[in-house]
Amino acid sequence: MENTDKEFFESVAVLAEQICGLAEDVLPSFVEFANNVVCKRITDINQIEHRLDSMAAYCFDDRVLSLYKRILRKIYDDHPETVESYTKLYYEMFGDYEEVDFDDGL
Repeated sequence: MENTDKEFFESVAVLAEQICGLAEDVLPSFVEFANNVVCKRITDINQIEHRLDSMAAYCFDDRVLSLYKRILRKIYDDHPETVESYTKLYYEMFGDYEEVDFDDGL
């Protein structure tokens, strides 16, 4: 492997570590927010959507993805269109949306 290739892969590895570190930094605030939504201390859909927008970028982390799904499950009965929208967003960013069956739940 050429030296430039090695340097490139090392820089990618450093970047990946930094991104994972960011997820670690924001995790406590996401946990608190999810708990507040589940306990119905936060019910304003605009506030929930705003936070889901932020969380979506970190759904590569399984812990954040779990919180994201937890919030979506909690709001589904009152806001199914929001849940569908944010499920689509997730699959557009990280997976194949065509595989999702909304009738089966999340």
